[in-house]
Amino acid sequence: MKREQFTDTGIDDNEVAQLIQKESYRQIEKWGFQQHDLFEWYIYTAEELGELAKAISEYAYRDGRLEDVIKEAIQTATLAIKIAIMAKKKLTEGVG
Repeated sequence: MKREQFTDTGIDDNEVAQLIQKESYRQIEKWGFQQHDLFEWYIYTAEELGELAKAISEYAYRDGRLEDVIKEAIQTATLAIKIAIMAKKKLTEGVG
């Protein structure tokens, strides 16, 4: 089992930001522009979080790859950011 420490250094990696934006475009290309209530968006995000947990477990216990952890973290982050953006737009519109 790998028990490496990972240090939070803030959110200042432009490459990761670009990967999130690229993932957003990939999701839109695959699924189109979607409309769901917040609970449904949460369910999709939780599903992605489960895949991230699996990738982390595979890395820690079965010689999984950090690339898979990054991929799943990007997919999870993309949905979480989309929720924040959509909620902010609703708030700006005065709905909420």
